[in-house]
Amino acid sequence: MDSCNPTRIARHGLLLCTTGPVKIKQARYLDDFSPIDPDCETIPYSRSYLHHLFKQHEPLFMTLASQHNLIFMHKLMAQLRKKILNDEI
Repeated sequence: MDSCNPTRIARHGLLLCTTGPVKIKQARYLDDFSPIDPDCETIPYSRSYLHHLFKQHEPLFMTLASQHNLIFMHKLMAQLRKKILNDEI
C-alpha cells in the first residue's frame, strides 16, 4: 500500500490505534504516560510526551507521529494479508 494518509494525518495530530484514532492535541493526554497503542508496539514514547511535542510545535513530533502511523499501518496490512491467505476474510 502506498499512501500519504498516515503521514498527513500524523502532521495534524492524529495517531492510529487499534481502539480508534487518538487526537493527541487534546488536553486529556497531558498526563497520560501510557504507550500510544498498548496493543501495537511502535515507538517507545508516551502519549504525554507526544502531546507535549505537538503543543510546542516541535518538528520531532511530525517525525515520531509519522513513524508510529506507518508502523501501525504496516502491521495492520500484514494482519489483513495473513487473514486473506487463511481465507478468514
